[in-house]
Amino acid sequence: PCLGGLNMGTKAGGAPRAKTWAETQDALLGLVTKRHREKLQQDTLDMMELYVRELDLDVSKLSVVHVAGTKGKGSTCTMVESILRSRGLRTGLFTSPHLMDVRERVRINGEMLSIEDFSSHFWHVHDTLGASGEVDALPGYFRFLTCVAFDVFCKADVDVVVLEVGLGGRLDATNIVPRPVVCGVTSLGLDHTNVLGGTIEEIAREKAGIFKPGVLTIASPQKPSAQQVLTDHAAATGSDIHVAPPLEEFA
Repeated sequence: PCLGGLNMGTKAGGAPRAKTWAETQDALLGLVTKRHREKLQQDTLDMMELYVRELDLDVSKLSVVHVAGTKGKGSTCTMVESILRSRGLRTGLFTSPHLMDVRERVRINGEMLSIEDFSSHFWHVHDTLGASGEVDALPGYFRFLTCVAFDVFCKADVDVVVLEVGLGGRLDATNIVPRPVVCGVTSLGLDHTNVLGGTIEEIAREKAGIFKPGVLTIASPQKPSAQQVLTDHAAATGSDIHVAPPLEEFA
């Protein structure tokens, strides 16, 4: 199922640009960079702040559940969104990657946007940033889709957004939300070691980069060394951390 923009409150500002879905997909694929990610880009957060400012979006007004991790973060986000929606909340969900259709990444109340609505937001972001004198070049694929997601959520009158980190956490494009409602860290392991570091401790440090002062973090049980990094970082940032008990304890 998918949502139509006119009756779901997600239509982008201004008249939609008359482009075919094939043209939208081609433009999106044109944002994919061929450069290998050898290190985290230190300018990611500064650039994302610039993008949302040029798009006139205030992400600080969103109530966000922000989730990092190695294993299960996507499924955790999906389950959290489903629980919140079952309680009557109007939800936004941003996950990656997609399986068949890029619209799977951005959902309102569990449903994809219609092609027309997604395209409207896509071209609004594309044309606004492209015309900005402050932006040297359009953002790459993931940053761009993060901008599209924020554009959708800020205009959709959602009660809560469940936001999955793309890579790492500290320098991820999603990490511009200044004060989430709660943060989550799922099970950690060795992933993207060429980018995040070659040890579980280095990876835990990058994931813990989403912690915010005064914001509760709920973490899955971790290896002792990884848990220590999370605990130390929570103390350093003034964030409470709670380790979720294993599922067996709920049986």
